[in-house]
Amino acid sequence: MKSIMRLLLAAFLLPLFTAAQDPVWVSNSEIKDVKIYQNGAMVSRSAKATLNPGLQEVVFDGLSPYVNPQSIILKGTGDATILSVTFQTNYLKEKKKSKEIQRLESDLDSLNIRLQQVKNTIAVNNETQSMLIANKSIGGANTGVLADELEPMAEFFMKKMAALKQDLLEEQWKERKLNEQVQKVQQQLGTLRAKNDQPTGNIIVRVNAGSRAMAGFEFSYVIASNVTWYAFYDLKAKDVNSPFELVYKAKVNQSSGEDWEQVKISLSTGNPSIGNQRPVMSPWYLNYYMPYPTRADAYQKAEMSAAPSVMGNGAMLMDSNVQMKSVEVVMNQNALNASFEIMTPYTIPSDGQEYQVEIQKYTLKATYNYIAIPKLDPDAFLTAKITGWDELSLSPGGANIYFDGAYVGESYIDPAASEDTLEISLGRDKRIVVKREKLKDLSGNKLFGGNKERSLTYDITVRNGKKEAVSLILLEQ
Repeated sequence: MKSIMRLLLAAFLLPLFTAAQDPVWVSNSEIKDVKIYQNGAMVSRSAKATLNPGLQEVVFDGLSPYVNPQSIILKGTGDATILSVTFQTNYLKEKKKSKEIQRLESDLDSLNIRLQQVKNTIAVNNETQSMLIANKSIGGANTGVLADELEPMAEFFMKKMAALKQDLLEEQWKERKLNEQVQKVQQQLGTLRAKNDQPTGNIIVRVNAGSRAMAGFEFSYVIASNVTWYAFYDLKAKDVNSPFELVYKAKVNQSSGEDWEQVKISLSTGNPSIGNQRPVMSPWYLNYYMPYPTRADAYQKAEMSAAPSVMGNGAMLMDSNVQMKSVEVVMNQNALNASFEIMTPYTIPSDGQEYQVEIQKYTLKATYNYIAIPKLDPDAFLTAKITGWDELSLSPGGANIYFDGAYVGESYIDPAASEDTLEISLGRDKRIVVKREKLKDLSGNKLFGGNKERSLTYDITVRNGKKEAVSLILLEQ
């Protein structure tokens, strides 16, 4: 009977003992690609870990603290079963110093050494001046000094003191400049260290392994904040006989807590941070009593399945429609948004600064003409009407305009505008002269019974000082 009880107790304690294994920490998960939304990003990673048989936790650390836990998708390969996936914010782990922090700390050490050297020189200079002043008495108190001895000694004292004071002035100037540099470096270090001291995120995967073996993991998650991108454009044309080149660019900035080094990125016009549930129209009751109508819940919570998944069969596999092609940029479109896959790897550190990414180049047809409104301005303005831009899946953004190799100004591209023609003003042309004069003889007031009539007559003269003919649109009140 005692033997049976010992066996039952051992069988009961075995899973508890197995569950008490130390977690497997994985700090070197590799970023495969990053899809950047207009607010947020989806990061895909892969990693390997050696699992022991039984229940065990695998902790992927060093991730962003802004991960949306409901967005985590994980699959794996190996002799193990995934039991649960959770996310946890880690406030205790110290992050590795960035290269920028290491460089600034080295610069600060060099500046402090130079500053101390300058301070030492100033101290020696002051001591030398004190010694000269203390020993300026020549001869004894009663005997005095001869006149022919006094002159060279006085000249020596004056020259030495003048040189020491000049050196002291220069060293004090060096000390002030070095203190200014030290203060600037310390301020920059303080900003970077504050960012570096932010918490990190951990994804904790609980598995049940059948044997000791290497397992592979692929997982993705959405960073819900601190990542943005917005579009801006360059519009370029050589002359009035050339089409416009539209260069589609993006400015990306992120302070997610992760450094994306030489990773493949894609830019999406979607925004998962805004609500995707359509609104529900409720009846409007026009009477004295206003009931509270019921309506559908506007938000739905994503729940993970409680059933365990076998890693070897592809647990929680995320389907991907990204097409790898040997081109610089691949544009993918669906019914809701567009995404641009940048084939060249980019490095975007978590420093909140803007980094420029070129997306696409397009050639657009343009028609040129001049527009003059002499009532408002005596000059004629060259304008370009660009067509076809509304078919390019563009995002709203500012545009820099270049014409004939010179910067002309700025404009704004709004894909939501109903017009299919984008009109851009390219500047004044002083060679086209427009003159508007009021003809007083043909203008005046007349009375007809109880009515008053006022006549205004203007003479508008247009002169083309260019060698070629131009198309001019003249607008008048």
